[in-house]
Amino acid sequence: MRQLPKQQRAPLISIIVPVYQVKEYIGECVESLLAQTYEDLEIILVDDGSTDGSGEICDRYAAGDDRIRVVHQENQGPSAARNAGLDCAGGEYIAFVDSDDVVTPDFIEILYKLSRKYQADIAACAFVKCSTENLTDVKNELLHSNIGRGKQESLCEGDELRRRQTGAQEKEKVVCMSSEQMLRQWHGKYKMWETVVWNKLYQKRVFDGGTEGAVRFPAGRKLEDVLTSHIIAENARRFVLTMRKLYLYRIRSDSRASQSRTVELMGENLRAQRERMAFFKEKRYLRAYLNLWAGYALHLVWFGWMRVKDWKLF
Repeated sequence: MRQLPKQQRAPLISIIVPVYQVKEYIGECVESLLAQTYEDLEIILVDDGSTDGSGEICDRYAAGDDRIRVVHQENQGPSAARNAGLDCAGGEYIAFVDSDDVVTPDFIEILYKLSRKYQADIAACAFVKCSTENLTDVKNELLHSNIGRGKQESLCEGDELRRRQTGAQEKEKVVCMSSEQMLRQWHGKYKMWETVVWNKLYQKRVFDGGTEGAVRFPAGRKLEDVLTSHIIAENARRFVLTMRKLYLYRIRSDSRASQSRTVELMGENLRAQRERMAFFKEKRYLRAYLNLWAGYALHLVWFGWMRVKDWKLF
């Protein structure tokens, strides 16, 4: 087969998957990545010291498909696993997928095309939360839905103001803005999608350097998304978001996210939010800073209520 000239080849995209104690789910996750319509991929499975056989499953997948690479390391947490993937990633673009989640077959292709079309360093999609019991049904529903296919309308910069002024119903399928615009409205209308790292496709350069040097996730810290997402966004020039749901986020009763009621994680959450607020205060993003203050106050009330319930005082 005749090879295309270098400038015509599709860029390599690296998908980084931190893997830890997910024997029941990792196969479904990897299968959804192998089914991507965008084929120029390297899938980096970082086995973070699993003892349940997850690492062996990763090795079997790597033996069957040369797009898969496996990194084995001692257990250090999801931040260190993502960092290990970043350090060895060879792609021009980076995506993160959690090892118990699933993506639609067009997840990478749609985000890549949006990134190219809008010259965006970060492309993001909407996601749907589901349980293990209904994940397959939700996935099939998304696969068979034609809503919005081929009809993505754009809402760029000043268009939003014009839409509001005319009172038109919000029907846009794609939102794009500069990095500064994204940061100024942080924790506002798009807060569901902005903080998490796993619903996005990044140009690798946003991790390779910025005003503070290379961006990496804070080793040993929880809530690494809260601590880094705004820093990554600052290194970008443009951000684009599609309202299409391309990522299925699995809710598990035994996952770290489901254990958010623990006192330790409550404290970590508040600490991470204070650090994020300090960033926005320093950068003088007043609207975002006030948004975050409101969210912080709500978390204080919620965490206080959870403590009262735990103490069985009510």
